[in-house]
Amino acid sequence: MLRLGMLLSCIFMTNQALDESNYVNHHQSTQQNQEQGHLDLGNVEKREIAVDFDNYAVTCYICVNVSDNLVCNQYAIDKPCRPGETFCHTLHIMDSQGNSVLVNKKCTSDKECQRTKVGCVEIDSQKMCVSCCDKDYCNADVPTNSSNANFDNRISKMRMLAKNLFTDQEKAMTTTIKKSSSVKMAHHNFRETLSIIITNLLVFSLL
Repeated sequence: MLRLGMLLSCIFMTNQALDESNYVNHHQSTQQNQEQGHLDLGNVEKREIAVDFDNYAVTCYICVNVSDNLVCNQYAIDKPCRPGETFCHTLHIMDSQGNSVLVNKKCTSDKECQRTKVGCVEIDSQKMCVSCCDKDYCNADVPTNSSNANFDNRISKMRMLAKNLFTDQEKAMTTTIKKSSSVKMAHHNFRETLSIIITNLLVFSLL
């Protein structure tokens, strides 16, 4: 009888401790859920930011096989490029006197616009110059020589830097959330194990 009374007292004290622990855990869980809510909102915003990185595009002057730059810009299509087209590409062909013969302007990706693919070359009596840039309406002018037939990717560099910083921050936040979930699981497992032990002791004492 004494052993049963001691066991019941132990169970009572343990249950009281568990109740206090439940209160603390509930308070912490509520606080964490509130924080998690903020984190979830942040993650939604971050996902939107990530999508913006992938869908980024510039707006370029666009024309196909026109006679000179003035005509090109005057009648150029004025709408954003497709997602992933982050460069404005310009092809300018001149005759031996330096007069424009042909102007092509288009949107393209970084696969076509590279530093090694810009510049000027002379073919027979004509000169062909190619330039690439990644800022809105940056191809208003046409390249005419090696000094202005260049490759400009400053915006792409800054965009990539921002994307890398965002990715690192998102990874750090995900790791923090996973660690928090692991602590909750360990506490839950401990409570279950303790309950099983108490139940077994009670059954054993009644035998």
